Order: sequence, then C-alpha cells, then structure tokens
Amino acid sequence: MITQADSLTSGAIGAISHPLTVQILNQGPGIWGNVATGLITAGAAIAAVMLTHRFTLKREKQASEDKMRRERYFIATELVFLLERFAQQCVLSANESGDYAHGRIMLEHNLPEIDYSGVTGDWRSLPHELMYRISELPVLQEEGRKSICSAFENDTPFDASSGLHELNSQSCRLGLRAVRISRELRRTCGMPDDGLSDHYWSAWRVLAAVRARIINAELMHARSHHKTMGTLSQQPYSLSSAETVLADRQNGATS
Repeated sequence: MITQADSLTSGAIGAISHPLTVQILNQGPGIWGNVATGLITAGAAIAAVMLTHRFTLKREKQASEDKMRRERYFIATELVFLLERFAQQCVLSANESGDYAHGRIMLEHNLPEIDYSGVTGDWRSLPHELMYRISELPVLQEEGRKSICSAFENDTPFDASSGLHELNSQSCRLGLRAVRISRELRRTCGMPDDGLSDHYWSAWRVLAAVRARIINAELMHARSHHKTMGTLSQQPYSLSSAETVLADRQNGATS
C-alpha cells in the first residue's frame, strides 16, 4: 500500500531527476548569474527602445513647434504691414473735410478698404483670439462704410456735416483698432516696435488726436443739449397766440 508520504517522496525524486534540474544542480549558482545577465540585457534593450522613442517624439515636437513659429512669423509679417498701411490710409479719411462743387459734397478720401486675399501664410499658426480680431476687421469696416453712407443720405445738399462727422469718426476708430492688432502681432512674434507714434504726424498720434477732438465735440454737444432741455422743462407752460384765440372761441361757443 502506497501512502501519501511515499507519493510525495517519489514526486520529489522525479523532480530532482529531471534533466533541467540536474543541469541547474550541476552548474550551481553560476546559472543565476546567467539569468541575471539576460534580464539586465533585456531590460537595457527595452530601456534603450523607450528612450529612443521618447527622444524621437521630443525631436518631432520641437520640429513642429519650430515650424509653427516660422509660419506665424511669416503670416504676421504680411499682416502687420497690411494693417499699418490701412491705418495710414485712415489718417487721410479721418481728416477729410470735403469740398462743395456743383451743389454736392465732393470727397477726396473715403474710408479705405482692407483685403486679406493676398495673404499667403497659414492662418492656423496664429493665436485663436488674435485671428478672430484680425478676421473681424473687414466686417467692422463694411459696417462703418454703411453707417457713413446713411449719414450722408440724411444730410441736405448744402450741409454734409453729419456724413463728414461719421466718416472722420469711423476712420479713427478702425485705424486705431488696426494699429492695436498690429502691435499685438509684433509682440506675439517678437518683432521690433513700429514707428507709428514717433512723430506728431505719425498715424497713431494723428488718429488719437482726431478721435479725442471728436469725442470732446460730442460731449460738448450732449451737455449743451441736456442743458437746453433742462431749461425748457423748468419754464412754466404758456398758451401760444393761436391756442389763446382757439380757447376764446370755445369759451364763447359754450356761453
């Protein structure tokens, strides 16, 4: 009868007599050195692959960022000078005073247009908020043009003050906006500062001066109107001569 102990003993003897076990026992502790060497070699290979992959991703990311910066600088160069030329043209229409000829107002300078169709750079390289503001400018220009036309249509043939006022105001507003966007582009791309504020005749300083003059005139007009309305509201109500005659006739008819 074979007991459980005999089974365990025979199993142990079989395991010891296995060829691999015999090899390990014959080689002694040296085999563990070989196993350790193999594990180290495999680990080093895996680490090398991981580092290579990491360095590759880093180089690709750096190359992508460098390309993005080059694209941004390229399109910014196109847009900066386009915006600044638009602002310089706005100086002319901001100072437009008109000339009457043949019973109508003649303008030498209208509100300039801005067109990005010649821009060849990649718009996607620009910051999102800045790209939005640049794209918004032609829309504002078109709205300003419509406002100017409406003001001139409401003027009389002998008085175009409203239209001229709107032309000057819209020109200042859009020209100053264009310079602000241009300067933000310069800061974003690390470009040199512009010279639009260096002299008294420079675009920024002229537009800012005209804008300040327009705002002051509007404030004075609003204060004068408010003062006039306040004075009228304080005067007691009195019947006009026509209203007095009509009231007398009504009183005579009822008596």
